[in-house]
Amino acid sequence: MRTARRPLAGPLCLAVLVVAAATACGGGGGGKGGGTHAPSGAASTAGAAASGTPRAARMLDQRQLEQAAVGKSDLPGWSTGTQFGHGPDGVSIKVAITDVARLPKVSPAVCTALAGIAMGPVSPGHQHHALFEQSVTRDAKDGEDDSVVGDTLLAYRPADAAGVMTDLRASLRTCDSFPGGQGERYTRPVPAAAPSVGDDAVEYTITQVVSDGDDAGNDGGTDEGDDDAVDVPFRFLVVRVGATIVVLSALGVPGGRPEIPDAVVNAQVAKLAKAG
Repeated sequence: MRTARRPLAGPLCLAVLVVAAATACGGGGGGKGGGTHAPSGAASTAGAAASGTPRAARMLDQRQLEQAAVGKSDLPGWSTGTQFGHGPDGVSIKVAITDVARLPKVSPAVCTALAGIAMGPVSPGHQHHALFEQSVTRDAKDGEDDSVVGDTLLAYRPADAAGVMTDLRASLRTCDSFPGGQGERYTRPVPAAAPSVGDDAVEYTITQVVSDGDDAGNDGGTDEGDDDAVDVPFRFLVVRVGATIVVLSALGVPGGRPEIPDAVVNAQVAKLAKAG
């Protein structure tokens, strides 16, 4: 049994991944009950011209951010589970805002933005001022999967929100792989066609290489040549809405293709847009 690890409490369900299992925390490619979002075209990002800051952008406070999180009433057929903050499910878990200047340096440095999303999700180059995290889970019926999507909202100053997207694009162009925090390694980041949502959007897949732990490299990352290593696929969709960043994420089984259902994307972005 091996674990799909994320060092910090991030947007995924953080469940133990059994290699022989037929299901996973992330959505499969079936797309029932909402499907997967339709891309805007062959480009790897949407709203590329939105790298500047809209005049109307404003930084939300913690309460406003929590109120902008999608809940069961906004997304019929899905349930939410709060991880940090006061969530629409009525659960409250204290939020501690990380000083990103104190985060460990990433090597190679060109992978910093991707590492921040994979293991945070935060942007190491830009300080967030409020954060809310939850899981969004499909209410499974017979014959349907129980997809889980990580849903994280981060409030920035307007210029920093735009900078998060700029840094992420640059990292996707130049980063090949980087070590995680618990012996795993992230590799093969591949841009995907992002949907036309929010003011700007970047979507990509990345693979987490996990071993039993005995063969981890001295640099803290798993040796990709390890015969016992398991490749765990992840998908991330990062959307800027004004000065708020939404990170939606899904985890798949080895050899699978995780997807982020269209219904979750549209409901979360629409609710956040109403919050300003």
